[in-house]
Order: sequence, then C-alpha cells, then structure tokens
Amino acid sequence: MIKLWDKLSYERKWFIAFLLIHLLVWSCIGLIRTVLPTDSLEGIYWGSLHDFGTPKHPPLAGWLTYWTYAVFKTDFSIYFLSQAFIILGFIYIYKLAHCFLDETKSILSVILMEGCWCYTYVTGYYGFNPDVILLGMLPLLSYYFYKCMHKDGWYNWILLGIITGFCFLNKYQTVLTLIPMAIWALIFKREVYKSPKFYLSVLIAFLIFLPHLLWLIKYDFFPLMYFGSELSATGWINHITAPLMFVVMQIAAIAGTVVLYFFFMFIKHKPIQFKNDKNSQDIWFFILLCFAPLLIHLLMGLCDGGTMRPRWGFEFWYMIGIMLLYFFPCNIERKDFNFFLYMALFALTVTFISLGTLLSVEKNYRSRYPVPEVYRDINAIWEEQTHTPMKYVGGYIEWTLPIVIYSKENLVCLLDTFGYPSPWINKDDFKKSGAFFIDRTVPELEEHLKKAYPELPDKFEFSPVEYKFTLTNAFNQPREYTVFYYIVPPEK
Repeated sequence: MIKLWDKLSYERKWFIAFLLIHLLVWSCIGLIRTVLPTDSLEGIYWGSLHDFGTPKHPPLAGWLTYWTYAVFKTDFSIYFLSQAFIILGFIYIYKLAHCFLDETKSILSVILMEGCWCYTYVTGYYGFNPDVILLGMLPLLSYYFYKCMHKDGWYNWILLGIITGFCFLNKYQTVLTLIPMAIWALIFKREVYKSPKFYLSVLIAFLIFLPHLLWLIKYDFFPLMYFGSELSATGWINHITAPLMFVVMQIAAIAGTVVLYFFFMFIKHKPIQFKNDKNSQDIWFFILLCFAPLLIHLLMGLCDGGTMRPRWGFEFWYMIGIMLLYFFPCNIERKDFNFFLYMALFALTVTFISLGTLLSVEKNYRSRYPVPEVYRDINAIWEEQTHTPMKYVGGYIEWTLPIVIYSKENLVCLLDTFGYPSPWINKDDFKKSGAFFIDRTVPELEEHLKKAYPELPDKFEFSPVEYKFTLTNAFNQPREYTVFYYIVPPEK
C-alpha cells in the first residue's frame, strides 16, 4: 500500500487527500443538528414502506436512505451517504474531464467544485435526497455516454443502460439530461441509432425502471399530482419572478467556482483567452448537457409560472470546472496547482464555518426540534383521552415525521398524497385506531384533517387545542413555538 502511494504523482496524492477531507468535513457538519433534514426523514419513511414508489419520486432515494439508517441507526450515516454520492460525482467529474483535459487540469476541475455551494452548503443543510443522488449520478451517466459515443463497446453500452435505469429510478428529472444526449447523438453520431448496442442499453434501462412504471400504472400516476401542485402559478407575475429567481440562484450556486478560477488568472497574470470552435463536438457536448436542461426548466417556469426550486438546476452544473479550464485555457504549473488547492481549502473552511454557525445559532424546528419532549407530551395527551396506544399521526410533516422516525414506536405518518387515497393506509384500521393531528395553524390543521378524512361532513365539530413547546439552539438560547392539535378518537 505504501509503495502504491509512493508511485502516485504529487497532484494525485492531493486529489485523494482533497476527496477525504471533503468527505469527512461535510459528513460531520450535520451533527450540529438534533434532527435530520426533512428530505432525509421523508426518505427513511418512504423506504420503510418497501414499495416501488412514493408520493413525489421513484423509490431509489427512499430505499437507500432507509436501509442505511436501518443498518447503522445513526444520523451520521445519512450525512455520510450524502457525501459518498458527492465523492462519486467528483471521481466521475475527474474521469469525464480526462476526456478533454490533461491530468492536472482534470484534478483541478474537481477541486474547483468546492466553490460551488450545491456540493457543500446545500448538501450539508438538506442532507440526503434525490437531488444529491443526481449530483453523483449525472457525471457517471455523462461519462459513459461519452465513452459509448467514442468507444463503441458492449461493456460501455451495458453500463450506460444500468446507470440510466437507476437514474430514472431516482428522479424523473433524468429525462432532462437524456434529451440533450439524444440530440447530440443525432447531430454527431447518428449511426448509433442503428446499433443493436444502443437498443440493448435502452432495454436494460427500461427493465430497471419497469417495476416503478407498473406501480405508477396501478396507482393512476398519482405522484404526477405533486408536479401539478408545484407547477401551479399563484398569479401572472409568478411567470416572470419564478424563472428570474431561478436564474439568480443558479448564478449564485456556481459563483464561487467562477470567482476562484478568474481570481487565480488575475493574481497569476494569466492572459484570458477564449477557446471558440463552433464546429467542435466537445463544445456542443458541454452546451447541450449543461445548459439545455436548465433552459428546459426556464421554459417550463415561463409557461407554468409555478414553483422553481433552485436545487432542481444545481445538479446540471457538474461540468462547470471542466468548462472553465476548457474554454479559458492557461498553463498550470506546480505552484499554480498549490494556489488552486489553497483557495479550495479556504472556500471549504469559509463555507463550513458559515453553515456551522447557522446551524448552531438558529432556533428553528427544522434543525433543533425537541422530539423526545414533544412526543412525550402528545402521547400523554392521546392516552389520557383515548386510553389506547397512538398509531396514526397526521398534519404538517415537518412536525410529524421527526416524531414517527425518532420515537422508535410503530407510528404511521399520514403523508400528503395530493388528493389520491394513500396506498399504504388501511382505511378500516385507520378509522378504528384514530389519529393525532398537529399543525402550525388552525386552517392548515383543518385542511390536513379533511384530506385524511374526505368523508367528513362539511360541518363538523372542530375544536383544535393550542400546544406550546420550547427548543434551544447550540448555545442554549430558547425559542417557543405554538402549534395546534386535534384528536380524531378511535371508532368504537
């Protein structure tokens, strides 16, 4: 092992060290919280249902989150899983970069990503979710697509099919990368559409996705209602403001990486030269795979005017480091490599301190929810009024999911299935057991109650009760929250 390490180049040793530093630092930052992020809690719960779908996404993220948590039983395992996918993405960004750049620049294309906050701050705050999986999988997908286009071997096509299938099993958004790939191949490698290897790859991807497709058909494609709710505009102005804010946040996401690169060129007095070859297959590879998915998002936002979450675009920036070094080339010497490395570690330190400070000082239920105290209180209220064990919990999932996951009891969370009857709830048992509803406001509490009990009459006795709890930040500074609960007693 020592001999193998000695044979590595100076740059390769630092590349490995950089990956390990990133993995350790960003896996530990979340431990400042007392509860996992909501996306991670959703994943654990969805995975525990052992089904081929969820109310929002295909099942892969839920499966991975649940089994990781079930095996290791620690919050750290989820943060580590998140960063493991980021490291996977970094490794394949490096391998993809090697198709266009030399060894040193390929390594720098990854190190520069430390300035891209969707690989650091965002994953540290949101934990593990389908977007993080895409951050790891899209570089892998793009690399094997490039290999298939330039080295037409069965092995590459089979791997491309497997990767595509699992990307689709993670998030439907994968299609926004496949469309540009198909266009690029149609322009530059049209012959692949006549190759049996291509159709084998498509078949493999389809077979991997097929169980989820059958699940969608069985339940009338009800996860699409989630997209419908997200894309619904609240007013005509949203058709302008949503895409505009989306663009601003995308610029903010990559600003650190861009600043690091041009700051280096300014300090080192490197001449800024732009490589422009309109007929280059490589240039169109970058343009289509990076910018086309973002453009499709923008067009959807302009047409629908609905919610455009910034992180929906973050996963498409995995080539920003490669593009900077490709389009604005310069000579990189050993001292230049060290300068890049120091800048990246400085960016890591600043971002780590910023997020660590936020998570320490904020008095927010999303990161400091006192689950044991709240569960103790509501369970006592429930048992006093019903004299039966609590089973079903409904309302605002950011109040209910932590209780369900951390209570270690066999509680069932009433997930919002966007108007479709939940396939995981036995209606008769639900009525027989009753449910405890908790929410932020009285109108929201009543709305969740009516969704869970659509057969309730328009006028029913609704008497919510106020409940207060206190949480503290890392410095023991308190904040009081007021929420409301309502008990639907078990049917006799």
